[in-house]
Amino acid sequence: GSGSDTLYGGTGNDVFNFAYYQNSDVAMDFVQGQDKIDVSSLNLSDWATLQLLISNDGKNNALITTFFDGVQSQLKLNGINPTLLQASDFIFNTINLNQSIDGDDFYTYNDQLFGGLGNDTLRGFKGNDTLFGEQGDDRLDGGSGSDTLYGGLGDDTAVYTGNRSQYSWTSNQGVFTITDSVANRDGIDNLYGIQKLQFSDQIVTIAPEEDFPSITLAVSPSSVTEDGTANLVYTFTRSGSTTNPLTVNYSIGGTATNGTDYASIPTGVIFAANSATVTVIVDPTADTIVESNETVILILASGTGYTVGTPNAATGTITDDDTSVTSQLSINDITVVEGKDNNAILTVTVDNPNPQPITFNYTTAPINATANVDYTSKTGTITIAPNTATATISIPILNDNLNEPDEAFTVTLSNPVNATINPEGGIGEVIITDTWQSTLTRTLPNNVENLRLIGSNNINGTGNAGNNKITGNSGNNQINGRAGIDTLTGGLGADTFIFQFGQSTISTSDRITDFAINSDKIDLLTQGGLPMNAPSSFSRAANSTVTTLQNLINQVFTDANGAITGNQGLGVNSAALVQVTTGAIAGTYLVINDSTAGFQSSNDLLINITGFTGTLPALGNIPVGNFFI
Repeated sequence: GSGSDTLYGGTGNDVFNFAYYQNSDVAMDFVQGQDKIDVSSLNLSDWATLQLLISNDGKNNALITTFFDGVQSQLKLNGINPTLLQASDFIFNTINLNQSIDGDDFYTYNDQLFGGLGNDTLRGFKGNDTLFGEQGDDRLDGGSGSDTLYGGLGDDTAVYTGNRSQYSWTSNQGVFTITDSVANRDGIDNLYGIQKLQFSDQIVTIAPEEDFPSITLAVSPSSVTEDGTANLVYTFTRSGSTTNPLTVNYSIGGTATNGTDYASIPTGVIFAANSATVTVIVDPTADTIVESNETVILILASGTGYTVGTPNAATGTITDDDTSVTSQLSINDITVVEGKDNNAILTVTVDNPNPQPITFNYTTAPINATANVDYTSKTGTITIAPNTATATISIPILNDNLNEPDEAFTVTLSNPVNATINPEGGIGEVIITDTWQSTLTRTLPNNVENLRLIGSNNINGTGNAGNNKITGNSGNNQINGRAGIDTLTGGLGADTFIFQFGQSTISTSDRITDFAINSDKIDLLTQGGLPMNAPSSFSRAANSTVTTLQNLINQVFTDANGAITGNQGLGVNSAALVQVTTGAIAGTYLVINDSTAGFQSSNDLLINITGFTGTLPALGNIPVGNFFI
């Protein structure tokens, strides 16, 4: 009845009535499969219609709501998730009558009207009404307001007051929106499953009559291996009404034998009530016979209560995975540059590609590299697709920003399936080097320590902000260490070493290991990195026995010319050559002053050329062009 009631059915098979009452009831102990909800007094006949009335109350309780004549009726099923409800939980109207059912015509109330099984006339009158024709050939007249009309099965007609020219409509995925151009008359209606529009002057057909469901057939995947885990899954789909169970017939064809090449299947399927799809699974039977691939063809057959649609057949293939092919796996060795290569990518090669998938395991092991410091320790399983010749294994390389000797680890293959492992090629060696070798002009990216130019072309090498080792080739190279404490080797050829003020300073001085006097040259850049002239003067200072670079700098800036009596200070834009003959800093150095008088520790250059070749100039003035360009 009316009011907000709490309903307990207790034990036994209980029926909860849902009707047009002003209520908000709660069924506390509804049991699916045992209790029922009777909606027949609403004249409601279809599960598809009822599903539109069911919602979630926000706490996963099913809530059934309808309204009529300004009254809302509501029933909550406590503890029942709305997604779990089925048609079998309800009692529907089963009386087939041709009825005229009217909504409220006095107040502007929103009504829900249900046509049931017959050829019915539903009139909403005032308000924004929802009319459900359900089964039969129904006439739905929403009246004034913006209404929603559901035709259901049958040849259904929406009725309008005015003539055809006063209305327009659009369609979106089968839903028609009808707009009345005359204000305060028929409004804007949304139509579902309506076949015809009846105006005062004509009837317009907008959609075909909904009739027996049409059945189509598809298979996915379309191919499986005989001994694989996947099966052929044939999906039968019905369009139209899904309210009732439906039996659909099919025949079986193809080159595979039912019950021999795959587990036996029947020749019919049953759609459950309210289900739009049903599947047949073909599970291949494995054997060891090398044979051709075989097909399984399911073909829809005619029956009662449905029509055969398109596609009406589906073909699946059982791929034979028995083989006499012998395949062997090998893995390559590679060298990666730390800081440049984020991963070591090794290639596994199949000498004789197999028509069956090949699987194998791999694992890393250190030689002198440290796992999870120099590289990421890793194991895994790889599958090589049928008739494929290669696969790759990727091992992450970790950068420690240390300039160190080459390090190595291995990647070992094991446990192959459908292949063997080459006894001479089943272990790949990965060498991690800090040195990037190149036949092209290169600038070291961040985090790469060293660069070696190879070949004989005249190419150039430039460092980064780290402490780099840059080595030239036999060509004429331009070598620039940039910031950091760099070790520069020109190699054969007439090389140019580039230094920027502010980079090879007293605290970060670079060393040229093989400066060839009168062949190699030094090119200077301003502190901003722009080209500049060579020093205006160049001299050799007296030999020194000091023990620190600071004392050496002080000595040279005090007296830069060892051939002249008295102190000849190192002037601006000038350079001096000096040898330290004993002690920890013994060697040969270039000291170059910038355009500011006096020693500037953050800008003036100190370059160690110990290891030079050729004859060192005598004390005193030196032609600038002998060392600089």
